[in-house]
Amino acid sequence: MDRRNFVKTGTYGIGSLLGAHWGIRAADAAPAPAAVTVAFPFDVYNWDPTSRIAPQQMPLYKCLFDQPLEYAADSTLQPGLVKAWRWADQKGLALELEFRDDVLFHNGDRMTSADFKYTFFDRPRADKTLQLGSIWQNVTRIDLPSPTKAVVHLSQRFVSAPQYLGYAGAFILPKAYIEKVGMAGFMARPIGTGPYKLVQYQRDSRIVLAAFDKHWRGVAKVPNVTIQVVKDPTTRVSGVQSGQLALAANLPIRDALRLARDPRLNTALTPTVDSFLIHMVNSGALTDRNVRLAMHHAIDKAALGKAFFNGVAAPLARASAPGTPSFNPGATFAHAPDTAKALLAKAGYSAAKPVTFRFFATRGVFPNDFEMARAIVQMWQKVGINAALETIELAQYFSKVEVGKLEGPALFMWTNATGDPELSIGAYLNPKVLFSVWRSADVTPRLEPLLAEMDQAKRMAGYREFETWAVEQGYSLPLLQGVSSVVHAKSLVYVPYKNGWVLPNTWKLA
Repeated sequence: MDRRNFVKTGTYGIGSLLGAHWGIRAADAAPAPAAVTVAFPFDVYNWDPTSRIAPQQMPLYKCLFDQPLEYAADSTLQPGLVKAWRWADQKGLALELEFRDDVLFHNGDRMTSADFKYTFFDRPRADKTLQLGSIWQNVTRIDLPSPTKAVVHLSQRFVSAPQYLGYAGAFILPKAYIEKVGMAGFMARPIGTGPYKLVQYQRDSRIVLAAFDKHWRGVAKVPNVTIQVVKDPTTRVSGVQSGQLALAANLPIRDALRLARDPRLNTALTPTVDSFLIHMVNSGALTDRNVRLAMHHAIDKAALGKAFFNGVAAPLARASAPGTPSFNPGATFAHAPDTAKALLAKAGYSAAKPVTFRFFATRGVFPNDFEMARAIVQMWQKVGINAALETIELAQYFSKVEVGKLEGPALFMWTNATGDPELSIGAYLNPKVLFSVWRSADVTPRLEPLLAEMDQAKRMAGYREFETWAVEQGYSLPLLQGVSSVVHAKSLVYVPYKNGWVLPNTWKLA
């Protein structure tokens, strides 16, 4: 596929889209290059990126909005809208931030530290439904010594605050614009400081973007992008194979490997700092530790990695994936069906009297998610576990977890762009946060000291111990390292991220 044909593929006229969405006549809109069309398996929750902490949707939000700090392709933390940061005290209670002075919102307003305070303090204080506020709930005040400086004051240590400034929900919103048009006006026509402006949006259908010509990092090399929301992985495969899509994300691994043989396409399988795991719930049969451990011992992780990920995804014995600071390369957890049967017998179950529960998995949101869940169900059946597998939508999953109403364990790929364990096992096992799935009182006294530990080496050593304890309790079942599966036209130069992000502003046309 040559560049001319590639750019024509899946094209939408930007002028007509402007007219359709915001009442601008096509004749009044300046001509624009054709759009590169790509497919993602999910949409944004809404256009307020602070309203819900949804790590999977980070790449979509990062098109329109920028973050105080950012993660590079190798997952190292780097400056973003904040060009320098430091702890102003020895207690970890005051974080100084210095902002760039050359950042503009899409309407031309200059971004200042007042926008940061508005986003991270004023709005969450006024609207308790904003999930960003749950992360930054210990902020007591934010001082603004100048338009380019802020000092965040905390009521207790928040040692991972810099990491959170580059993670889900941490996007800076335009204070003056929202106060002028109201939140409803902002949601209808959102603006940020990001590399792209929103041209047109149809929920669960498509997002049309145009490069922001005054972005502080320079103009994106791919000037116009149409993101199709395609939940069915088979349709994404067909789209990129037929040439209707320039890129498709989160494809089944077997399809990605098959498409690699197409001379027009490239396949990128990238091991990430994310992790596939089974989230456990503290209800029903799963309140019995013997059942939880039996579930874990029955799973052949090496077979899963080979069958569904071509050996790219490393089996995990603990929560942290290879390449993260708390990864323990010497940790093991045996695939032992006989041990699983013995544990079930202690709990009063057997092949004749199997334990039963509902088991949830997304379908096509992550590479091979539902297929892997189906294989796990078969492994469980061999030892006396009958799990009724059900598909769950991503939004439905988060809604149930938030209110503690998930009715059974769930296969999930935990995405943690930071690689810091506090934002993975320190979140989904912490009963005090919204992300928590397994919730029990014995977690808190073991976890809270780590949340306040300022010494990085001691903190990581502590998390390794915590991860071992959590596995021994069966509070979550780590399975495999995450894998990013992307197929794209050779006419597009794609940049893989170790955290799995798929970011259009990092690409260029060959």
